[in-house]
Amino acid sequence: MTFDETFQMVKGALDAGRPAHGYLIVGAVRGHAMDLAVRITQALFCASEGTRPCGKCTPCERVAGHTEADVHWIFPEMKSRVISAKQMREKLLAEISQTSLAGGWKVGILVGADCLNEASANAFLKTLEEPPEKTLFLLLTDAPQQLLPTIVSRCQRIDLDAFRELGEPWRGSLLDTLASPFYRSPVERMVSAGQLYAVLEEMQAKAEEWVKAESARDEKVEDSEDVFKAKVSARYREMRTDFLVSFMRWFRDLLAVCAGGSAWVHFTEKLDALTARAARLTLAQALYNVGAVEEMARQFDRNLNEETVLAYAVDRIFHGVEGKA
Repeated sequence: MTFDETFQMVKGALDAGRPAHGYLIVGAVRGHAMDLAVRITQALFCASEGTRPCGKCTPCERVAGHTEADVHWIFPEMKSRVISAKQMREKLLAEISQTSLAGGWKVGILVGADCLNEASANAFLKTLEEPPEKTLFLLLTDAPQQLLPTIVSRCQRIDLDAFRELGEPWRGSLLDTLASPFYRSPVERMVSAGQLYAVLEEMQAKAEEWVKAESARDEKVEDSEDVFKAKVSARYREMRTDFLVSFMRWFRDLLAVCAGGSAWVHFTEKLDALTARAARLTLAQALYNVGAVEEMARQFDRNLNEETVLAYAVDRIFHGVEGKA
């Protein structure tokens, strides 16, 4: 199912007057998940008499700019990257319980819904179970396993992970480094791991730059240092997830080629390099690599030192330059 088909599925339910109370949108929180949430919300508020949403009318522009009064955006605001119970009650539940200012729909959008703690999740759950009339909740996350099962069960899940893609220039840097032949010795692997970590450092710097620019545009809000750091951390973690997805896709591509499934390769532009690498790997080694990268991702989620974790993973992985075992 394409992105547009996914949107049309939700719009069809809205047009028929039978939407779910909540949609759990799993994907890049600042990417396709956010895009879908904005598009769904615009479809509710669009003033066009033609195709909805038009994306050009004043309500559509207000939704995209996060200034529509009946759309309530919730972001993690604490240094610990948590959506607190106080924030949930004061900035979402109190607002959503009021009559719509425009007399129509009210929408609550939780950006990083996995950042709910037990108290805020339980406070939200009561409203999700019995929402006010013409109220829609959109929960955006790239870690659905961290949400309360009771919240997940009360939402319709929309999985957009297939649309995730690391942006440039980081995608090119990552692929060039992974396709490099310099993994034969411990020193070469250490240097390559450093190059990969440099990509993460660039992404972290860009995350801070983007958050500063967003804060400068929003004249109504002056963030404390803790809130600013939380926003930077949240943005970076979203970008890092795309990095990890692309990292995993490289080694899944190697596994696919090893198993004779070249047609399933994601990075088709690197098929020649992947084919050459796969010829020097056993199927067991390629399968081992996938498990090693999955473990690396889990270690990142536990907030272990990224540089050390990456160096260890790169050193233990079979890169297809060592020769068949």
